[in-house]
Amino acid sequence: MNSKQITTLWCAVIVEELIRQGAGFFCISPGSRSTPLTLAVASNPKARFRMFPDERSAGFYALGYARATGMPAALVCTSGTAVANYFPAVVEASADAQPMLVLSADRPFELLECGANQTIRQQDMFGSYTRWSFELPEPGMATPLASLLSTIDQAVKRSLGSPAGPVHLNLPFREPLEPEAPDYSHPWAAPLEAWRASGEPWSRFALPLHEPGAESIVALREILAGAERPLLVAGNMSNAADGEAVAALADSLGVPLLADLTSGIRLSANRSPWQLAFQNEAFTDSFRPDVVLHFGGPLIGKQPALAIRKHPPMHYVIVREHPGRLGPDHNVTLTIEASPASVASALEACRVPLTGLECRDAFSAASGIIDEMVCKPGEAVNEISAPRIVSSLAGDGHALFVANSMPARDMDLYAAPVAQKPLQVALNRGVSGIDGIISTAAGFSAGLRKPATLFIGDISFLHDLNALSLLGHPWNPLIVIVLNNNGGGIFSFLPIASVTDRLDECFAAPQNFSVELAARTFGLDYACPPTNRDFTSVYAEALKANRSLVIEVKSDRQQNFLLHRAIKAQLDPIFGNAGCIGAR
Repeated sequence: MNSKQITTLWCAVIVEELIRQGAGFFCISPGSRSTPLTLAVASNPKARFRMFPDERSAGFYALGYARATGMPAALVCTSGTAVANYFPAVVEASADAQPMLVLSADRPFELLECGANQTIRQQDMFGSYTRWSFELPEPGMATPLASLLSTIDQAVKRSLGSPAGPVHLNLPFREPLEPEAPDYSHPWAAPLEAWRASGEPWSRFALPLHEPGAESIVALREILAGAERPLLVAGNMSNAADGEAVAALADSLGVPLLADLTSGIRLSANRSPWQLAFQNEAFTDSFRPDVVLHFGGPLIGKQPALAIRKHPPMHYVIVREHPGRLGPDHNVTLTIEASPASVASALEACRVPLTGLECRDAFSAASGIIDEMVCKPGEAVNEISAPRIVSSLAGDGHALFVANSMPARDMDLYAAPVAQKPLQVALNRGVSGIDGIISTAAGFSAGLRKPATLFIGDISFLHDLNALSLLGHPWNPLIVIVLNNNGGGIFSFLPIASVTDRLDECFAAPQNFSVELAARTFGLDYACPPTNRDFTSVYAEALKANRSLVIEVKSDRQQNFLLHRAIKAQLDPIFGNAGCIGAR
C-alpha cells in the first residue's frame, strides 16, 4: 500500500474503535494536518460529529456532552495553537473528573523544532491535567495494527477510570494527507479481518466497583450512633442515583440535609434550602454539628464551611468516588472512596440518638417572604425572581445549566421548591471559571438530547459569544437567560467593594454591548420582558416552542446588591429564632 492508503486505514481503524468503545461523538475543528482523521470520521456512517470553527468552544462543548452522558467526546484538531485552545476545557474536565479525549494532529518528527510552520511542542502539553498522554507513531506498516487498537482502548479506559478525566493522544501525520481507499487484503491489514467482521471492540475493560469496605461502614455507624447533631451534606454529584440515595438516607435518619445545587437534589420536592439558614450567624452559632457526613464534591456557597470552621465538629467524613483530597480547611477525619449511593444505602438502617432540627415552618415563612419581596407579577423581573420562576416552571423534559459567579449562587439560594421530579442541573464548578459556558450548555443539551435553559451573566455571555453560532442547530434548543447588570456583579458582594472607589474600573469591568444585536447576529430570537409576569409568560412559551431563544433580564448592580441585603435582613429573624434551632 502507498502512504495515502496506509494513513487512511490507520485513521479509519482509530475512528471505528472509538465508536465501538462508545466514544462515537466527535467535535471537529477544520484544519489541514487533521485531514485524515476528519475524513475518517465523516466517512464512517456510525459516527456523529459536529464542526467548530473555534477549538476553545469545541472543548467546552465536549465537556458539556460528557456531563450529560458520562462518556467522552473525541476532539479532533490540526497542529499548532489549535490544540492549545482546548486547555481551559481540559483543566475543567480534569478538576471535575469528566471524561474527554483529545486527538491532536501533529507534524512528523522531521518538522519539529526546525522552523516549520504551524508547529509547536504538542506532546504532554496539558501536563498533569490529563489522566494519560501518549504520542502515536507516524502511520506505517512497521507498527502492528493490534497495538493501535489496544492504544485506543486504553485511552477510553483511562478517560473513564477513577477519577475520570481528559486523555490526550498526539497523532503525527506525514504528507500527503488526502485519503485513498486502502487494501484490507494486504498482509498488514489481515489481522483485522475478524475484528472488522465482529463489530466488537478489540478489547473490553471493566471499570472498578466503588463499594465501601465493611470496616468503613462499621466506623460510620459508630460515629453516627454517638452523634447528637449530625449534618448531612450533598455536594457536587454527577450521578442521579447518588443524590437520590443521599436524600433517602437523610429522610430515614431524620437529620438535616444541606443539598447543594450541584448535587442534583436541591431542586426536588420537600427539600429545604438549608443554604438560607447558614446565611444567618445566630443560626450557625446555635446549631453546631458534631458530625458532618459530606457526600460528593465541593459546595457553591462558602457559608457552611465558614460555620464549620468556626465551630469544628468531632468528625468530618467525606464520601465520594475520587481519590483526590477534598478539604480546604484540612478538617477531614475520615475519607471513604466509594459511591455515595452504596454508602448511603448501607447506613439507612442506622438509629441516630440525635437532638434534631425542625425548621419546616421557618423555610415556609422564608419562601413566602422571598416571593413577596421579589416575585410580585407586576414588578420588575430581577436576578432573584428569575431563578425562582425558572425553577418552578421547568419540568422533567427540560434541563438547566447555570453559569458561575452570581447566577450559581442565586440559583443555589433562591430557587423555588418544586413538586415534580428533580430538574437535571449542571455547572462548571471544577475550577468555577466563566469561560466556555454557552458552549458547555450546548454540549450538555446535545448529550441529553433534550432542551435546556442556561442562566448566565453578561460578562460570561460576552466571553463565549461566538458559541451562539451553535444554537441554531436542532441538537441545541437552548433558552439563554442573560442576567445583564453591566459588569461583574459579584464584586459588589466582596470585601474589595468597601475599600476601593475603583470597583467599576478595576473589577466589575462594565461592557456596553447589545445582547439583542448579538442574538440577532446569530439568527436567534430575542426577548426582554420587563416584569415578572412578562418573564413568566415568555419563558413558559419558550418551553413549549423547543427552539433557541435569548432572554435578557436587565438589572442594576447596586440595586441588586441592596435587594440581596434586604432579603437577608428579613430572613435573619426567622433562622435566628430559637424555635428553629431547638430540639424536636
